[in-house]
Amino acid sequence: MNYQVKSADTAKREIARLPGYLRQRARRLIANLANNPRPAGAKALRDLPEHYRLRLESWRIVYQIDNANQLVLILTVRRKIGPQTYDDL
Repeated sequence: MNYQVKSADTAKREIARLPGYLRQRARRLIANLANNPRPAGAKALRDLPEHYRLRLESWRIVYQIDNANQLVLILTVRRKIGPQTYDDL
């Protein structure tokens, strides 16, 4: 089952600002979500249904899955700073 992957404008800007050695890895991880939106390393976020995060060193790729429309929406890519990393989603 293939999903369509879209990125929010803020996520696109955040990906572009990633250090060069991480940027390509992030794009590859995001592209792979089309085939498997819940890969082995994905963790569901508490209190946010269908929101997940992928770890990329000290960075987190936060996304939402819409099963009805087969869509994965990349919400943000940010450095993990503690529990408040996910407060404003």
